[in-house]
Amino acid sequence: MYQWTRADILKIFEQLVERDCPLFAHPEFRKGMTRGQNLFANQVIREANGNVAYRSVDFDINDLPENEFWRRIDNTKHADFIEENAAAAIVKMAERFGIFH
Repeated sequence: MYQWTRADILKIFEQLVERDCPLFAHPEFRKGMTRGQNLFANQVIREANGNVAYRSVDFDINDLPENEFWRRIDNTKHADFIEENAAAAIVKMAERFGIFH
């Protein structure tokens, strides 16, 4: 019998995210899971969302005008996710440098 790896499950969830399939959020899908399994699913879904979002803006920025760069970011359906992650990263960096007290 095949043993599913985390990477296998992640690839499946990435496909669901890319196709806007809400299966993983459906109560019928979740009700058969234990608390630990739900937490694991949440982690995998979060990672899948991130992978899909960042692939949507994976382009060479060399010689790309700034306005074109921001247009591409704004035109992805994952712009909110990318912006939230960028803001969180900026706050973490500021905390590490002691800017926030």
